[in-house]
Amino acid sequence: MGSITLSFWDGDAGFSVEELSDAELAELDKVVTNTDKNIYAWKISEALTTEQSGALLSRYSRTVYTGRRLYLKEFLPNKFRGREFFLSWLADYGDDSIQEMSGGLPVSCEYISNLAVKELEDSRIGASFIEKSTRYVFFDKKLPNGSYMFYRDPDIMQSNLGDKYVELMTGLFDSYVKGTPEMIKYIKDRNPIDAQYFRIGENQIRISELSKKIEEETGITDADMQKAYDNAIKANALDFMRDYLPMATLTHVGINANARAYENILNKLFASQLAESKWIAKNLYNELNKLAPSLIYRVLESHDKYYQELLSNRERIMPSYIEAGSPAGKGGARAELVDYTGKGAQDPNGEASKKIASALVYRYADGMSFNEAYKRAEEMGQEKRDALIAAYVGMRENRRNKPGRAFENVDYMFDFTGRVGIYRDLQRHRIGTQERQRFSTSLGYEMRSEYEDIGIADDYKSKMAEVKDLYNKLSEKLPYQAQYVVTFGYNLHWYYRFNARQLYHFCELRTTPSGHPDYRKMVQLVYNEVNKVHPSVTKHMKFIDMSDSRLGRLNAEIRIAQKKKAILG
Repeated sequence: MGSITLSFWDGDAGFSVEELSDAELAELDKVVTNTDKNIYAWKISEALTTEQSGALLSRYSRTVYTGRRLYLKEFLPNKFRGREFFLSWLADYGDDSIQEMSGGLPVSCEYISNLAVKELEDSRIGASFIEKSTRYVFFDKKLPNGSYMFYRDPDIMQSNLGDKYVELMTGLFDSYVKGTPEMIKYIKDRNPIDAQYFRIGENQIRISELSKKIEEETGITDADMQKAYDNAIKANALDFMRDYLPMATLTHVGINANARAYENILNKLFASQLAESKWIAKNLYNELNKLAPSLIYRVLESHDKYYQELLSNRERIMPSYIEAGSPAGKGGARAELVDYTGKGAQDPNGEASKKIASALVYRYADGMSFNEAYKRAEEMGQEKRDALIAAYVGMRENRRNKPGRAFENVDYMFDFTGRVGIYRDLQRHRIGTQERQRFSTSLGYEMRSEYEDIGIADDYKSKMAEVKDLYNKLSEKLPYQAQYVVTFGYNLHWYYRFNARQLYHFCELRTTPSGHPDYRKMVQLVYNEVNKVHPSVTKHMKFIDMSDSRLGRLNAEIRIAQKKKAILG
């Protein structure tokens, strides 16, 4: 027999979070670099193909299981599980990023905080990440020691506020767990299944209108419709209730990256102000060193050590050079377009279209310099430039038919204010530049009307007051560690600079009805702001959805069922 030990920092004795039999240990030893720690790498071999590992890491998004347990439960008994998963993943997930989980060095980091995950995911190039989703996974499970799943930072626990921290974290999870069934009931009462329209094939029908003919043609039964409805209701409820969850919430994340990306990740984590991130870096290095020592050896060499110290010092000293600002941006989600191509010009739209048109002329007029191409674009006039751009974009059949690189010559910079939960979702977009301020309570929070309706508003106000009080006390001496107590419902400032090509991907993906209602509203604001200044850019965005869908997952869930039926015959 063996067990997986969860430790939170160097020197922490930890405790067992999962028991493994001798037979299970023997099987796992073939595919993972260790069988007793919560950070480990996967060994690609005949026993675990790249399809298997990619599918396994992708499953983190919607399961409570650890990676090892998933392997034993789903992948060991079925050597084709990975292939089956990827043949159907568009049906199950509809997320192109799942393809990124195969082909590199796969790693699992389990039972790490959301705060540490944000530091991990700040590395953009050459790495892909998938973590447990707060909309598909209910974070009600407790650890074997009886505690909810939250991180215990050594500096906080060794301070005079350690007991208060544990009490508050426990209280937040208690409220989250208690309120979620009430929220599910509330949403069901407001959106009864009999009143819902399901898109099945070319039909928009209610559950009572499901005919034998439609059932025979699509394979969809009333049980499939009920399941789709229940999943959509649960996702909607968890979307609302996640405001209670703190950044200390423990999660599982799968990483697939190349060695250069891992070196970058490790350097950043070793430079972190958080003991947790340093601990993750040490263990991540040890596991990768078992698989590819020659590819990451520089991390502990003098040049990388100097770089880590440089990064660490930068983070420590820069606040002393900057005068603190007064909190601004309260009053709900905000997307302020602070810079864009043509800002200050008499005709910003004309400037943007010239940028795109000149890139097109340059690309397709061999022998012409860029200055000549730009002059040609200026002489065209707006109507001809718009026609040239329309021909270039072509007839888009779906949102994946994005315009080409010419659109990368037009830029935007947005200053966002919104819930921490929104940032967690939108940070995943790696084309462009994003930077955030520290997670704090200074920008306040917005009370959801749903909290008022189900009678938990007073509890939420009380808990958020406790969060603010503890945050303020901790931040006096532990400004970085204080971030652990900030909940997903508090507001945050961050900026995002990106180009017009990314604008298409960003807006059309993040406004689909199945997305989280919070970030949908934010991205709808982005579209509206750009449309005001660059209509020549936005006119070809055919797949923007500006609706206010309350059960956005409903048709996505029924579509999943239809695709599964088609795949399985």
